[in-house]
Amino acid sequence: MTCVPQRCLQRQKGFVLDGVAVDTIASSYNTILPKVWSALPPYNAQLDIHAASYFSSPVVKSVLKKTEQTRGGTSRDGWIVDYFHIYGPGQRYLNRRNWAGAGHSSQQVAGHHYYLMDAKPINGFNGRYGYRRNTPDLRKRSSCFGEVTLYPLH
Repeated sequence: MTCVPQRCLQRQKGFVLDGVAVDTIASSYNTILPKVWSALPPYNAQLDIHAASYFSSPVVKSVLKKTEQTRGGTSRDGWIVDYFHIYGPGQRYLNRRNWAGAGHSSQQVAGHHYYLMDAKPINGFNGRYGYRRNTPDLRKRSSCFGEVTLYPLH
């Protein structure tokens, strides 16, 4: 069994690994108007650390005060979408799944660490060495250039 570093496992536990559940919830909310839930969280620029210098300028602060957006603001779609994305039924379902550890199979978490981990040798119709050894002459001397194999020839 391949050993997966504990650090990798801990980092993977933070992700929503069950894409089927997310897709099912997102597709069910696609038909409902207004669009209040999406698989991607709404973007709030005031909470973005890369835009902090913009929101710290005095001109922008005065505009935020006039629009009553001084306490963190909302996303582009408004506070209802923000609230629904945090406390709505779709997000609560995903949170419960992740808190319970559902959707976290070891194969999904380990990813490529499990690829060809228990590969079995291929024994085809022509034996262990392949199609070139299927006639008596080729079984005795398979190539005029010599053998490049660690295995016995017959």
